[in-house]
Amino acid sequence: MVLVVDCCIREEESRTRKLYLEYLKENNLEYEVLYLTKLNIKPLDKEMIKKRDMLVANKEYDNPMFDLAWQFNKADKIIVAAPYYDLSFPSLLKVYFENVSVLNINFTYSNKGELIGLAHAKELLYFSTIGGYLNGPHLGYEYVKALAEMFGINNTKNIYKEGLDI
Repeated sequence: MVLVVDCCIREEESRTRKLYLEYLKENNLEYEVLYLTKLNIKPLDKEMIKKRDMLVANKEYDNPMFDLAWQFNKADKIIVAAPYYDLSFPSLLKVYFENVSVLNINFTYSNKGELIGLAHAKELLYFSTIGGYLNGPHLGYEYVKALAEMFGINNTKNIYKEGLDI
């Protein structure tokens, strides 16, 4: 299953959404879209972190708090779609990744302290549109690429169009 993590704030008007939908159509892929703008996800605050730590310590991984992490973990391929905002991506995507970065679901550590990724996806594609031109690295993609590697997804690709407002 292809999981599409859609962080297109402008929703139907989003050029980033149009870009990834074109890719899906061209490649005739079956997919499930997770529209982040339709979810009620929140940044992890002190109480949520305390609850998550307790659930992990008690190995209560079936708790609904971990539903997004399991959905991410089980995907065969992941598409992340986020417009380029302020050198990165909308903050909602960071909140999503806070919620899927769960020890023993998407990553763990060996007895020697080495990071081990647990996600099943073999590939992550990052779709983005940019009004101007990049004058350096795409920091949004670089961040997501680093997280993907942490989760054990070593095949990533940055697919973007730039200069759309020039």
